Amino acid sequence: MKFIKAPVFGKELENIPVNGEGQKYLVKYLGGVQAGFPSPAEDFLADTMSLDERYLSKKESTFINKVKSLSMFPEYQIGDFIILRSDYEPQHEDDVVVSINNSEYTLKRFDKAKNMLIALNTEYSNSVKIDDGDEVIILGVVDALVREKKKRR
Repeated sequence: MKFIKAPVFGKELENIPVNGEGQKYLVKYLGGVQAGFPSPAEDFLADTMSLDERYLSKKESTFINKVKSLSMFPEYQIGDFIILRSDYEPQHEDDVVVSINNSEYTLKRFDKAKNMLIALNTEYSNSVKIDDGDEVIILGVVDALVREKKKRR
């Protein structure tokens, strides 16, 4: 019998639990944002959406992680939140949170053609070739990125 120890979150990622309890908050939005002059008719076009319904609709297969390193910079920055879906099959060039051979979870770009996990930041040399004998655990595929703008004083 072979026991497999679950990978841990280390210095690269922080796991944020998804709580299904509580009240839903709806936000109003006015379609898209224009770079020119807005249309006066847009004042009358309001719709609502629930961010939790949009991004957390499948709580049983959704994870939220906080980025804590620069290995995927500039696409991902320290403090970004990534919403992962474990029910998605990783496709070529998807970004995944993965553990290889019981290592800590890491965020990498999946190169299906070369069977590799790639760090986007060229200053990091932690790209990994996936061999046939490797044990690969994919926590999820990145579905959305949330980046907070710097706070004003």
